[in-house]
Amino acid sequence: MKEISPSDKKIGSVRSLTKKLNIGDILFVKNFIEAPVKLFEKPTTEEYFDLIEYMLLDYQIETALETRKAAVLSIPHFFDGDEDAVDTVKKALEDIDFEQDLKLFLNFLPYGCYFFIVNWKIENGFYKVSSIDPAHPRYFAFDKTSGKPVLRTSFGYKSLPDRRILYFRRNPTPENPWGQSILKACYPMWKLKYETIYQLYLYQDKFANPPVAAIKKEGDIPEDKVEQLTRDLAQLQSGASAFFQGVDEVITINPGNTSDFWTTIEKCDAAISKAITKQTLTMNNAEVGAYSLGKVHQETLESVAILDAQYLARKLNITLIRWILELNNVKDRCEFKFEIPNEADLKDIFEAIDKGLKVPASYLYRRLNVPEPKEGEEVITNSPQPISLSGGKPVNFF
Repeated sequence: MKEISPSDKKIGSVRSLTKKLNIGDILFVKNFIEAPVKLFEKPTTEEYFDLIEYMLLDYQIETALETRKAAVLSIPHFFDGDEDAVDTVKKALEDIDFEQDLKLFLNFLPYGCYFFIVNWKIENGFYKVSSIDPAHPRYFAFDKTSGKPVLRTSFGYKSLPDRRILYFRRNPTPENPWGQSILKACYPMWKLKYETIYQLYLYQDKFANPPVAAIKKEGDIPEDKVEQLTRDLAQLQSGASAFFQGVDEVITINPGNTSDFWTTIEKCDAAISKAITKQTLTMNNAEVGAYSLGKVHQETLESVAILDAQYLARKLNITLIRWILELNNVKDRCEFKFEIPNEADLKDIFEAIDKGLKVPASYLYRRLNVPEPKEGEEVITNSPQPISLSGGKPVNFF
C-alpha cells in the first residue's frame, strides 16, 4: 500500500474544499502573492502556517489566546436596527451556533487571516444560513492586481463565489494582504522557551539517576579490576548496597538543580502572555500591589478586546449581515454591534438613577448582558414587595 505523505493529505483537503465550492481542483502557481514563507527570520526551515500551528500547541500561547478571545466575546453584543431587518437576520441565523462561530472568526488573530465558507439553504423562499465552515488560509491566495482573495484550483486560480466566503484579517497591507499574526511578537520568547525545555529534557534524562564515581587515593588498580568496578558502579540503583575492594571512596556527582531552566521558562511565559493579551500577572506583582496592577492589566486587555470586537462587527456588517438582507430582499437596516463600554460606569449610572435620572430599561439590560423578561414572565427583583410566585409578580429574594 502506498504511504500517504503530509503534502498529499493537504492536497486531498484542498480538493474536498474546492469540490464543496464547485469550482475545480487544486493547482499551485506563482502568479499571485503567496502566504508569508516564514513567521520570523529564524528558524529558516519552518513553513509559515505549520509553524503557527506548532506554536499553538504551547500551553501559554493557547491560554493567552483563549483569554483574549474570551475578553472579546464577554462584551455584550446584539443586533440593532429596523425591527423587520433585525428579525430577518435573527431568523436567518437561528439554525447555527452563532456564538461559537464568533469565536471561530477570531482565528484570524494567530494566523493573520482566516477564511469561512457560508452555506445557504432556502425554506419557503427564505434564505437561511445552514452552516459557516472554517477554511484554512493556505488554500487561498491574493490577486496582485485587485488584492482580492482567490482559490487555488487545478485550472489556475478562481474567483470566489458571491456571498460564500467570509474572511478576516489583522493589519493587512498591500505588500502583505494576509495580515499579521499576533504570534510574531512572541516568537523570540517562544523559541527561547522551546529550546530551554528541550535542554531541560536532556538534563533530566542525563541526571535523573546521578552518576557515581570511585576514588582511589593512593596506588593503582589493575586494568581488569577497573573494568569490573565500572560495571559494578553502573548497576548501582537506589537502595542497593555493594562492597568495592581497593577503593577508598564512592561519591555521587551532584549536577545541581534546574531552577535556572524554570526561571527562564517562567520569564518566557510572562513575555508571551504580554505579547498576546498585553498583560501579565505573576507572583512578583504582589510586591507592588496586586489589586491596582491587576486592574490596570484588565483595562489594557479590555482595550485590546474592544479593537478586535470593533473590527469583527464592521466586517460582519459589510458581509454576512448585508448578504442576508440582500438575499431576502429586505431594504431596512440591521447592524451587528458590540456594546463598547465607552459610556459612564454602571455604578455611576445607578447612582444617577437613584437621584432621578431616567434611563431606558433596554439599555441597562444590554449593558448587563441580561435577557429582558417577557410580558407575564416571573422575575426576581429587589422590590420591597412580599414574595409571590404567581401572576408574574416580582419575587423578592434580597
